[in-house]
Amino acid sequence: MTDKKTIIKQVSLPAGIFLAIFTGFILLIYFGLFKPTFMRGSRTKMDSKHFLTQENREKNKAATEWFYSQNPEEISIESFDNLKLLAYNLPAENAKGTWLLVHGHQSGPLREFATLAKFFHELGYNVVLPYQRAHGKSEGTYITFGIKERYDMRDWILKINEIYGDTTPLYLEGISMGCTTVLMALGFDLPSNVRSVVADCGYTSPYEIIWKVARKDRNIPMVRLVLAVGNIMANLLADFDFTEYDTFKGLRYNKLPVLFIHGTEDNFVPIEMTIANFQYCTSEKQLFLVEHCPHAIAHFIDEEGYHKNVIEFCGLK
Repeated sequence: MTDKKTIIKQVSLPAGIFLAIFTGFILLIYFGLFKPTFMRGSRTKMDSKHFLTQENREKNKAATEWFYSQNPEEISIESFDNLKLLAYNLPAENAKGTWLLVHGHQSGPLREFATLAKFFHELGYNVVLPYQRAHGKSEGTYITFGIKERYDMRDWILKINEIYGDTTPLYLEGISMGCTTVLMALGFDLPSNVRSVVADCGYTSPYEIIWKVARKDRNIPMVRLVLAVGNIMANLLADFDFTEYDTFKGLRYNKLPVLFIHGTEDNFVPIEMTIANFQYCTSEKQLFLVEHCPHAIAHFIDEEGYHKNVIEFCGLK
């Protein structure tokens, strides 16, 4: 007859192995997916790989130096969850309006918008460039892929209206995660001076873009199980869910004109996501596709076409 100690040994060994494997699996998801994806990072250096060519990098560098030479002021808001968020504000003399320019995931306002900030400012517009939560000079630990950031965009709009008045025309533009953030923010009842939106290479939902990166870019096995565990971590640690909001919910009741932009060779955010957003949008809209263009640099690849489409669609003077 098997004694009690033998039974305990027989049970404890496989249980210990299972616990070790399970713990390793959880740690792998945390350090391999959750931490690098959803926590504050530092991918903001102006590398040629992002800009595709050294020439584009130099253009961005020159525009960044120009921007700082204008002595922009720093303004701040307090988010709904008590984070101090900062932005650059560069007023224009006798301004025709204001552009709110929203950067993407683990990037920064000048990495993505230095040349466009200069372009809009020279057209006679104020420019406001926020650091998204958990980026740069803004507080926060967790990046929520637009879920909480959409509230920040609403509050930046209200802050801008405090500074420049609620009758001054206001235009919104976002690139990548910034684009999705702006499209999600369209679900709010925004002030009437918000005139139009430029939506550059945004994804449709946190779940869809994370699934795409995990499955297609990193070839992670058991991807749906991995995302399910990652989503539990997001709920427990960062208080958001991958599926609680998406761009379709933001666009559902939107009445603002939207110019959708995407590069045809974007290997990060699939062009199909912008096309889906475009098709779902029921307000005035236009789709501008930039040939031979990777992710988030359409304004470098076809600068003339980009400027022309924005000016004409938004009715800039």
